[in-house]
Amino acid sequence: MKLVIPNIIWHGEKERIMSIAIHPTQNLLLTGGSDSKTAEKDSTYEDIGVIKMWTILENSTKMVEFAGAINSGHEQTVNCLKFSPNGKYFASGSDDYKIIIWSQQVRQVFGQSEPRLQWWPLSILTGHCKEIYDLQWSKNGEILVSGGLDKYVIVWNVKKQKQLQTLDGHTSYVQGVTIDPRLKSIVSLSQDRTARVWKLTKAQRKNLNNLQFYSQHVVRKLENSQKVDVQQINSQDQQQQQQIEEKKQNGIFLGETSLFTFVRRPDWSPDGSFYILPAAEFWVDNKPIMGAYGFLRQSPQVPCFFLPTNTPALVIRFCPKYFTRNPDIQQPLIDLPYKMIFAIGTVDSLLLYSTDSPTPLAIFGNLHYASITDICFRGSNLIAVSSCDGFCSFVQIEEGYFGQELPVEQLPEYIRVLYNNNDKIEEEDVSKKNEESKKQEIVTEQRVEYKDTQDGKKKKMIIPKTLQIDQQAQK
Repeated sequence: MKLVIPNIIWHGEKERIMSIAIHPTQNLLLTGGSDSKTAEKDSTYEDIGVIKMWTILENSTKMVEFAGAINSGHEQTVNCLKFSPNGKYFASGSDDYKIIIWSQQVRQVFGQSEPRLQWWPLSILTGHCKEIYDLQWSKNGEILVSGGLDKYVIVWNVKKQKQLQTLDGHTSYVQGVTIDPRLKSIVSLSQDRTARVWKLTKAQRKNLNNLQFYSQHVVRKLENSQKVDVQQINSQDQQQQQQIEEKKQNGIFLGETSLFTFVRRPDWSPDGSFYILPAAEFWVDNKPIMGAYGFLRQSPQVPCFFLPTNTPALVIRFCPKYFTRNPDIQQPLIDLPYKMIFAIGTVDSLLLYSTDSPTPLAIFGNLHYASITDICFRGSNLIAVSSCDGFCSFVQIEEGYFGQELPVEQLPEYIRVLYNNNDKIEEEDVSKKNEESKKQEIVTEQRVEYKDTQDGKKKKMIIPKTLQIDQQAQK
C-alpha cells in the first residue's frame, strides 16, 4: 500500500477541489470545483464552476494526465460529482442551484476534423433554491437524490427528468445524502445536528415514476445515554453535572461551532446492510470523542458501532467490491458471510476499515493542508482523495491486499438482484443523436404546456428550450 500526492496544479493555485469521481469501467477521473477567470475589461477575477477530466495512468508515478475541462454548464463552484452505476452518465451539483446530467455523445466541435466521443449535457434539473452540497444515484441508475443549503432533500427521476418529491424537515443545511441500494430508504445528514431516515411508502415501491418517502426516524441522540445519580452531591457539583448531561443530551453529531465544513457525506454499504454517518461524537468520562456511527438497516435509528477518529470525520465511502472473510477473525465489526472495505476521511487523515475488524487496516495522517472533501474507490486497487487545499492524493493498493475478491455470482441472492438492473436506463436512438449533434444544441431549460386530448382531458407536455453552443468556447 502506497500513498502518492502528485505535484499538480489541479484547479488553479488557490482553488478548492470539492468533489472527485472515477468512472466505473474507464480510466477516467473527474474533479469538480472552481477556477479563476480573468475578465477582459477590468482584469478582475471571478470564480466559475469547472469540471476537469483526467486520464488515470497505469504504472506511472504521475498517476493522472490532464484530458480536458468542461467550463460551460455551471456558473459557480461545482460541489459534487457522481457517475451513474453503469457509467453512461454523471451528475454534477453546483452553487448555481443546478444539477446537470451529462452523457457521452459523438459530436463534432469547431476546430476538430472528425466527430469525437465527449461528455455533453443531457438534462438540467432545477428545483433547489440555494447551493447544492451533495447528491447520490440509486443502484439502478434511475433515481437521483440531492441535498443543499436550502435545507431540502429532493428526489429525482433521471429518465423522466422529473422532480418526484421534496423532503422537508431539516432546520439547517443538508450536507450529505445517501440512498439505500435496495431503494427502500434515504438518509440525509444536516448541520442541524440530526440525521433523517426517509422511508419509502409501501404503495409506491414498484412505481419509479412516483416514488414517495416519509420521515421515519430522526437520529439526534443516543436513546440509552448514561444517567448519573446527582442526589448525593452538593448543589455546585450538581449544577456542573447537569451542564455536562445537557451537553451529552444535545446530540451525537457535531454542531456548527465544533465543525464548520461544507460537507458531511455519509454512505450505504454496497449490499444495503448498514450505513455510516460522519461528523459524530461519543462521550466518555465527560469528554467527547470524534468519529463515525454505524447503523444496521434493521434498526436505522440506533447506532450499532462507533469508530473513533482524532479529528472530525467528514466523508464515508465504500469499496464496490466484496471479499472472502478471514476465518481467523473471532469478533468482526459486523458478522457477514463476506467482507467489505470502507474509508473514513477526516479533516486531515484517511482511515481504511473492513467489516472483519473494529480496528483500522491502515491510517494515513497529515495528507493535506486543508480538510478532505471527497473520496472515491477505483475497484480495490486505488483510492482517490480530494481536499480544500486544491490537491488530490492517491492510495495505491496491491492486488490481493484486502483478500480474494468474490464475483457477483458467488454472493447471496439478495445482493445479486442489485446488479441485474444497472442498465435499465435506455439509450437514445443513435440517429437522433447524430441529428442533434449537427445542430450543435444542448437542452438548458424546460417549459410546461397542457394540450387538450381527444377525450377532453389536458395532457402535460414538457417542451425543452434550447440554446446554441458557443463554438469558440469549445475549442
